[in-house]
Amino acid sequence: MATIEAIGLSKRYGARNALDGLTFAADAGEVIGLLGPNGAGKTTTIRLLTTILEPTGGTFAVAGVPSDQPHRIRRRIGVLPESAGYPARQTGAEYLRYAARLFGSSRHDARAVAGRLLTDVGLGDRAGARISTYSRGMKQRLGIARALVNDPAVVFLDEPTLGLDPAGQREILSTIAAIAERRGATVVLSTHTLTEVEQVSGSVLILDHGRLRAAGPLAGIVAGAGSLSAAFLDLTGESGHD
Repeated sequence: MATIEAIGLSKRYGARNALDGLTFAADAGEVIGLLGPNGAGKTTTIRLLTTILEPTGGTFAVAGVPSDQPHRIRRRIGVLPESAGYPARQTGAEYLRYAARLFGSSRHDARAVAGRLLTDVGLGDRAGARISTYSRGMKQRLGIARALVNDPAVVFLDEPTLGLDPAGQREILSTIAAIAERRGATVVLSTHTLTEVEQVSGSVLILDHGRLRAAGPLAGIVAGAGSLSAAFLDLTGESGHD
């Protein structure tokens, strides 16, 4: 069963279409790359599917929950926004324990969840350190752990490797692949970087000015254009580097 289904999903701001008639589906355990230049509609898509924004038109369902039940959807998803903030005085373990408690975990269970997730994202040895001492890459991994505290069916990651060095990017991509493989969760990865999509995504959505220009298995899109870079250039006219 599809874990995400969008049919004719649209968002308008006055005369401007931020998203125009997006239709796609994603399955459990799939990493789907959301690709496009600045202003393509990637963040708008994530904000709609995570119920932060209300659509102007169309319908969608996430984890089998229809869009008219946003509170149920929020309990079944995890989100790492593009610009995530963190409490500097808390430790990584305190931050995750608090997040787990917000989802109804007992104190004992919240402690266990925090410890397990910190280990999963490679921060087990920094659990007791204040977040203010974390590098940007460590904060991004902590943000991914935060997105997993409720064992979500769908995880949305908006530019998770932005500003990281190559080593940090590899660590994040490895974590993303593990989420889909070990947890069976659907991962929506929004990125500007073509190589990231090629490394971890099985399917891709290419957006341009709010419109879906291509969608489907990555192998099929690459086969038709010769490479993902060629497909991206042909569909958007962009260099792929924003």
